[in-house]
Amino acid sequence: MFLAAVLLAAGPLAGQDPRARFSRHLGAVYAARTLSVIDAGVRDGLPRGLLIDKAMEGVAKGMAPEVVLDAVDTFAGELREAVSVVGPRARPVALEKTADALRRGVGRALLTRLGSERADDFPLLIVSLEELLDAGVELSLAEDLVRYAVSEEFDSDAVLRLPASVKLVVRECGDGQAESCWSRATVRECARIMPTRPCPTRALADAARSAAGRSLLARADVPSFVATEH
Repeated sequence: MFLAAVLLAAGPLAGQDPRARFSRHLGAVYAARTLSVIDAGVRDGLPRGLLIDKAMEGVAKGMAPEVVLDAVDTFAGELREAVSVVGPRARPVALEKTADALRRGVGRALLTRLGSERADDFPLLIVSLEELLDAGVELSLAEDLVRYAVSEEFDSDAVLRLPASVKLVVRECGDGQAESCWSRATVRECARIMPTRPCPTRALADAARSAAGRSLLARADVPSFVATEH
């Protein structure tokens, strides 16, 4: 039976038969429904490993059967959208990172371009983009920074250094320092990131200012009762 074969393909989890643990946790009804979603996804060309991993993740975390079903169904939809962006031949890891990026609002046009021009290191580019967002950089500025880096043919190591450079500039100049501080710090970081290519000093400075501004807002957003408490 195909569904049984899919579950076997997931491999053992914590030394147990995945089929047994899956069925025991979800029960017959939800196990069948979840497997049906996986079956449909595989027929549509989605990587079975990703769908199985999502289901088994829910099982391992002890999620309720309906939550596991909903998570797998939602993830399958996200992977279908990812396929529409980077194509059916994209590697599973590329599809997963595309789904992650779309969930965070990254533009389809940029993802399509990255997937086409930088297929080999596409997942690493998305990791860098996500880390820029995690650092507090506004989405459009993070996209601009990665877009510029790709246009200037930065290698993946250089792109991966961008989030750390933003954080260093924020740490050095983000607390009300003069414009000269931002200029000096971004020029230095650009030279460190990719010394042999033109570097986006303005884009890097804008990204760092964005992160610094959000950091200041977060620190200022303190409930009034905390500020007045003695």
